Amino acid sequence: MNTMMNNPEVQEFMFRIADEETNQIQEVRSLSINYKASRIGREFIIQREEQLQQKQAETQMLTQNIDICEDQQIQFYENNIYPLQSKEEQSLIQSPPSKKYIEIAQDELSELINRSKYEFDQTRIDQAYQYAKLAQDKFKSDINYLPHAEYVDQIILQYNYMIENVKELDSDGWIFDGLSNGISVKYKFPENTSTASMLMETKIPVNAIRVLALVNEMNLNYLWVPFCKRTYVNKVLNRACKVCTSEMYFPLIPDRECVFVGEGYDRLQVNGTITLLSRSVDQDKEFLEKNGIFIPEKSKFVRMYIKYYIFEITPIDKDSCSIRACTNVNPKISMVPNSVLAYVGRKFAHILIQKIVNFAKTFEKSPFYPYYLEHVEFYNWLEEKLKHHLEY
Repeated sequence: MNTMMNNPEVQEFMFRIADEETNQIQEVRSLSINYKASRIGREFIIQREEQLQQKQAETQMLTQNIDICEDQQIQFYENNIYPLQSKEEQSLIQSPPSKKYIEIAQDELSELINRSKYEFDQTRIDQAYQYAKLAQDKFKSDINYLPHAEYVDQIILQYNYMIENVKELDSDGWIFDGLSNGISVKYKFPENTSTASMLMETKIPVNAIRVLALVNEMNLNYLWVPFCKRTYVNKVLNRACKVCTSEMYFPLIPDRECVFVGEGYDRLQVNGTITLLSRSVDQDKEFLEKNGIFIPEKSKFVRMYIKYYIFEITPIDKDSCSIRACTNVNPKISMVPNSVLAYVGRKFAHILIQKIVNFAKTFEKSPFYPYYLEHVEFYNWLEEKLKHHLEY
């Protein structure tokens, strides 16, 4: 057969099928065609048609399976949402702050506490900490301090946690992975852990508040966080703090879930940044009980652990900013080498930051813009902070 097919005369065999009007015309033309060659041609055509039919059947079956899976997933979604606040409650809590803490205090202790609460209400954690720490240092032994002790302790705890984690952005030991489209990605393996930390940096010609809106609108996380299928807000604690749940779907392994608190801080007067910080809270029973949040101990998902996720925005001018993001997440995958986790993490980092940049550059045409308009009062309040800082 090989000898025959290598024959120049047989190689000139041509077969063409055309539809002309309603009649099917077959035209077979050859310089020299023997019976064997024409039989081979017919067998090839029949085999090709069978393959096409089989492929169509497989495609139809796959489509049906996907539809079934989506129906089951939608049903699962409806049955897996934990108790949530109403949108009205969330919007009210996130509205710009009042001036309720600007009051004439009767004594120095009350004045320090009021000033601290005012600064915290303005999301300025550094200044809130300074007043709270001063109140603790000067009045801790005073009986009048007791009613304020819990608040002061909480502010000091939040501040110290932020400072401890933000240090990672400028820590040593990072391994440079690569630079793509102006996005730098680095990684390292923290000691005594089975995790990899990622550090992403870039500059973009976009207003900082637009970038902040992308990260703040949690319901749209699935658009830019790789493998994320859905994120919903369990509870808004204050205008700069939310407890959320994200559901993640990875190939070949069981689905994942993470329950986390996300906090935002205005540090423009301290180091010129707006800093967002997240961490897992599903095992923090004291935090959940204190804030009236119910999270079942067991879930249909495997729960990931976020040690920290830091997102730092530095406004450069009215229309540009730089971004640094740093994360350390334990996906709870056993028997997987660190090198594999690091590889996946680096790919994750590149995709994540690139999607943020792309959405930020086309913000008015993106799905985020209607949400931005819905909460425009909140974002205008943030914009005023930016105008004051950059003086434009």
